[in-house]
Amino acid sequence: MATTISTQPIINKPRKVMRNAFIITALMIAGAVITGYSNLDGMNGGYALVALFIFFALSAFITALVYIPRAKEFHKLIQQLHPLAHWTYTQQEWEAFIKEDLKETISVNKATLRLVIIISVFVCGFLLLIYRDNLFILIIAGIILLLTLVAFIAPFVRRNILKKGIHEAFIGNQSAYVGGTFQSWNQLGARLTNIDIYTEAAIPIMHIIFEYPTLRGNQQSIFRIPVPAGKLEDGKKIAETLQKQAGL
Repeated sequence: MATTISTQPIINKPRKVMRNAFIITALMIAGAVITGYSNLDGMNGGYALVALFIFFALSAFITALVYIPRAKEFHKLIQQLHPLAHWTYTQQEWEAFIKEDLKETISVNKATLRLVIIISVFVCGFLLLIYRDNLFILIIAGIILLLTLVAFIAPFVRRNILKKGIHEAFIGNQSAYVGGTFQSWNQLGARLTNIDIYTEAAIPIMHIIFEYPTLRGNQQSIFRIPVPAGKLEDGKKIAETLQKQAGL
């Protein structure tokens, strides 16, 4: 199956997020300054409004700082002359990938959701034994409902992003881009833990598995890259290269 080459421009979305975050930071700081010099009484909401502006400014500024290295890594991946791989796909290959990606994402989210529900039930039972207040049942049920909605909506949001994205993939030593989605595995404490290629689907899928620290400990994530026809051996060599670089 031959691959087609896309000529669509690839937008550096992390850079857009970074720029927008800096703009929001400036606007929030301006809002705080204007409020401070206005005639609004501090005790009648002026102090609270300034504090709110400062909170949003700090949040936007931290977001911008986080996205600076991501924007640089994205630019490096797309602009470098010799990435580990630059693959293109036919419409049939891309549709097969989207279908498999959706299936895997839903499966992972279901497993995570089951674990969260089990933990939530135990926490709810513990709180009921101590405080004997049925309000905790409603609170836990609300949290579970919200997480359930997110778990089942997020995969379809990702599917729509892939559908609209270009049928291309770039793989670098520290990051990868697939059809509008971008992931790096060397920032904010992230590290590679494994790389494999699943060949039982309609199209082989490379799984780049990495961990990153969160407030709840290390969390695992998977970035999926379809392997086009005739590139399976190249994909295996790339997997070996990344594993050696990560010391796996």
